[in-house]
Amino acid sequence: MKRTFAVVACVVTLLGLAPAAFAQAPAPKVTITGLFDQVTSTGKNIYDGNFSRSSDQEWYARTRFRPDFEFAVGRTKAVLGLEMDLTWGQCGANDGGFPGNTSGTNSGCKGGSNGGFDINTDVGGMIELKWMYTEFDLTGKDSLMPFIPVATVARLGAQPFSTLGNYKVVYANGDFAGMSTRTTFAPNLAVALAYVQVEEEIAGGNRLVRTSGNRRGNDFAAIISPEITPFKGLDIKPVYSYFYAEGSTSGSSRRAVSNQQGAVSPTEESRHTVGLDMRWRSGPFSLDPTVMYQFGEINQRSAGTILHSDRSAWLIDVQGGWQLGPLLLEARGVYTTGNKASDDLRTEDRNYFDPLNLDTGYWSGWSNIQALGVDYFNGGGGTLAGMSTGIGYDRYGRMGFALRATYSITPALAFYGIVSPTWTAEKVDTDTTSSATGRGAPTAATNGGDSRYIGTEADLGMTWRFAPNTVFDLVGAYLFAGGALDTREAVAPTGTAERDSKDGWTVAARVRLSF
Repeated sequence: MKRTFAVVACVVTLLGLAPAAFAQAPAPKVTITGLFDQVTSTGKNIYDGNFSRSSDQEWYARTRFRPDFEFAVGRTKAVLGLEMDLTWGQCGANDGGFPGNTSGTNSGCKGGSNGGFDINTDVGGMIELKWMYTEFDLTGKDSLMPFIPVATVARLGAQPFSTLGNYKVVYANGDFAGMSTRTTFAPNLAVALAYVQVEEEIAGGNRLVRTSGNRRGNDFAAIISPEITPFKGLDIKPVYSYFYAEGSTSGSSRRAVSNQQGAVSPTEESRHTVGLDMRWRSGPFSLDPTVMYQFGEINQRSAGTILHSDRSAWLIDVQGGWQLGPLLLEARGVYTTGNKASDDLRTEDRNYFDPLNLDTGYWSGWSNIQALGVDYFNGGGGTLAGMSTGIGYDRYGRMGFALRATYSITPALAFYGIVSPTWTAEKVDTDTTSSATGRGAPTAATNGGDSRYIGTEADLGMTWRFAPNTVFDLVGAYLFAGGALDTREAVAPTGTAERDSKDGWTVAARVRLSF
């Protein structure tokens, strides 16, 4: 019923009387926009999520082509977005092919890529479909429902979140399949709605046991977000979102965590997210504060009984800046709640924040190791237990800040530096393993954790717009690893040993052509 109600609420506005006779249709128009990236990077001890084992290192290069094709007739248009990512040189057993249903899983390819250009560079099966949507006027003049006087633009299909759920990347980013609308009531007031189909249960799948990989459940989300501009320079976006999942769901929408008292595998979850996102521009000053709160309930069937837990999580993210001639000074801070190592996540409150989808975009531009940077295939996700996808570090939450200074020698050439210390909200149990998928289960139900300090990252970089629509980026980043990244590892022939975390670093360069 929950899913049916949400679908009906979003679709009902699509029904109406037939529009009046059309005037002569305008000529069709096709527009192509996009980018080419040529990227190379090298680094050490930032790739496998284990900072106590420092043998992981690489130097590689790759190419990305990201075109968008827009097919427009008047105000109605359809958009097809494609993406191709290939490394220079064959990385695994094959140079390409179709890597299942995700990128980065094709026979040893670099995470995020689809294959590699080997000798002769004849590589097939490389195209990802990113966007495939139709945009049209739903209400207002010359629309599907012209009898409704306010203007509404609708999108149907695979589309970007854009600003549907936030201004700053904190809750909904990347892409989704579903429908969205934006209704403009006044020049300073609009309302955005979205229905997000996370997973779908087709006919026949409902007969399978709930734990079957081929029974995905009817998982969905809905977003409503007014956009208010009280005066020029200030934008305010209240946000409400509802997320529902049956059984397993996308790892982008629910963080996978290990639990000492038993496996965490919810059979049903209802999650509410409420918040306020703002952006203020006044002369040389900027301020972007965000506050969000999550609540809800999670049920897990285990041995004939139902284990119940509630969701209660906070996220506070504030960014500000000041322009002093050629010098831009900026700061950003984050705090999000977390769970203690001793918490049984099957029956105790979930205090860590779960975004709907961040597409590894959180903190981007403020780091190159703790988040995605110039080489957006490294950093954040597998490097630090999902910090670019789930904001917090594993179950333990997050707190920290960053300071960034950018000096523009000319409008085309700028240099910048970033310092970003980070801690967890709750102490990390370091008597566990660590990998690209997160920390191992806490060692005992009584373990209160060992350390909060993840480390401090320092970055130095430059941006040079040396030709029209062409940019060269170069950056170096170093992470001074903290005690929260320590681990306990198995040692031969038997037993375990504590291992201290070690620093990591990376250098990356990119040439980008936008068109």
